[in-house]
Amino acid sequence: MRTLRAIFAALLGALIVLALYLAWFFKVTHQVTPWDGAPVGFIALTCVVAAVCGLLGGLAAAWLAPETPRGSAEGAAGFVALAALFAETHTPGQHHYAQMVALLVAAPVAYFIGRTRPVAPVSR
Repeated sequence: MRTLRAIFAALLGALIVLALYLAWFFKVTHQVTPWDGAPVGFIALTCVVAAVCGLLGGLAAAWLAPETPRGSAEGAAGFVALAALFAETHTPGQHHYAQMVALLVAAPVAYFIGRTRPVAPVSR
């Protein structure tokens, strides 16, 4: 049961990261086509927002599985990185800043926050 809960927490954490980063942020900023080019200032803002989204997703994954917070947050980071790499390989000929920011900013932040969470004592 602990493993299933950790996997569910990791998937939900990754979904939070990707939903906030891709759906919410680009919708709010009216950047409806993130594969188009963007100015450097917008890409820097994207990095900050991706870091916050990674933090929230990693915390959610760690909070949902208190017995395995590190593994759950690391799993969320892995799912985010996997989604970013999948999107990177399936969008030829376009700008790739959104995928690279998810891969190089959001996933490491989710991983880092998972490494800082304490493990809750196991109750039997």
